[in-house]
Order: sequence, then structure tokens, then C-alpha cells
Amino acid sequence: MYANRGMYVEEIINRTISYLQNQNCIIEKRNIPIKIIKKVNGNKVLGILLDKSTVDYCGFVNNQHIEFEAKQTNQANFNVKLLQPHQYEFLLKAKSIGAVAFVIVHFTMYDEFYLLPIEWINQCLLTRHKQTIAYDSIKQQCHLFSIIYPGILNLIEKI
Repeated sequence: MYANRGMYVEEIINRTISYLQNQNCIIEKRNIPIKIIKKVNGNKVLGILLDKSTVDYCGFVNNQHIEFEAKQTNQANFNVKLLQPHQYEFLLKAKSIGAVAFVIVHFTMYDEFYLLPIEWINQCLLTRHKQTIAYDSIKQQCHLFSIIYPGILNLIEKI
């Protein structure tokens, strides 16, 4: 049931990155640090996770370092627990040393993508003392992405 959770949002972001490759940016999808142990049935492999991954994407946009994670939810809120603690801490540290750090959240029930700055998420956690952030709050205070071409987000404009 949860095997492909988040794959749609990553596919959209990957298409967006391919589309933007000739513009003033470099964005890469990070690989998961795994060690392949053996092949199983054709192109399937068995492997072990070597270390915790940081966040999904990193790069530079208009000379600004960016770090971001992609998440998807079918709820009318964003549960911050979707971020692993090490990812959350990594984004906070990246922000503290000058990077633009954020989470892109896809709300499947509205088919909308939002950019949530990590400092905004952190402020919500500190002031509300809840692990969930309501969709209405995100809609009012965060950046809604528009689709500028089928399957392409206006990523550069929002950073």
C-alpha cells in the first residue's frame, strides 16, 4: 500500500529539474547510500542501507545553495513526522549556515504542491506544540507552486 508513496512528487520534481537544466541552476537528486549484496531475479537486488540519507535534493539556484526534501500526503494537513528527525535537523543546520532549506509537500486531495520553508515549519512546531500543520495554514502562509508546463513546477520562481 505504501510502496510508491511520494514517487509522484519525486517524478514531478525530477521532470522539473530536467526542464531547468539549461537555466541558472544545478539541482541533483541524492542517491540513497546502499550496498548491493546480491542480485535477485533479473533486475531486483538485495542490499543494506549503509547510512542515513540526508534529504532528497541539493543544488544551487541563482548562486544560492538549496537543500530540500519532497513529501506527499493524502491528509488535509502536513504531519511533520513525515520528515525523519535527521532530515529535519539537516535542513535546520543547512538553513543556519546560509542555505535555502525547505520541504516540498504535495497534497494529493487537492493536487497542489507547496514550498514550506524549514524555518516556518520549525516556528509552527515551537508555537503550536503540535506535529501537524493544517492545510489552511499552509495555503495562507506558504508558496503554492503552479504548473508551468505539463508536469513541470515553477520551482525557480519560488526559491
